[in-house]
Amino acid sequence: MIKTILVPIDGSEHSNKAVVLAADIAEKYDARLVVMSVLGHGPLSDSLRRMAEVEHLAPGGSPSTPIAAIPEGKFPASTTAAAGPETEHAIYEFIGQKVLNSAKRTVKEKGIAKVETVLEEGDPVKRILARAEQENANLIIMGSRGLSDLKGLLMGSVSHKVSHLASCSCITVR
Repeated sequence: MIKTILVPIDGSEHSNKAVVLAADIAEKYDARLVVMSVLGHGPLSDSLRRMAEVEHLAPGGSPSTPIAAIPEGKFPASTTAAAGPETEHAIYEFIGQKVLNSAKRTVKEKGIAKVETVLEEGDPVKRILARAEQENANLIIMGSRGLSDLKGLLMGSVSHKVSHLASCSCITVR
């Protein structure tokens, strides 16, 4: 029986589909959902920058101001001398929380009451596996492709590694 479903998300189209599938399965089994996002680190990738622009994310700014229109000193589009690790961390945290809030809204609209959100930091595979153990998850549902770049394709995807290392069943969504 499925009692707890872990749904790691990153805001990609595939992870959004995973949230919808997880909500459907949670409804059928009256399961608890744990939706998690693992903070990125380092310079913002082009895909994350594009996602932030599309979502109109701007910490401290108006929600309708796209990142591209914000002066670089306030929200850097790339790593510069003015953008320290604290700034990038704040951006990743802001994006992670926005992604989690969106997923929680989607799940609540489907009538799922037992949902928790978790924002973590570190290696995504290790954090997902640790959270699955901590929550005693019976199932992990995640997107087959996330927001990673070409390096992610060459090194192997997070979903591929998680599905091979997890002690519970895993579903990858396309």
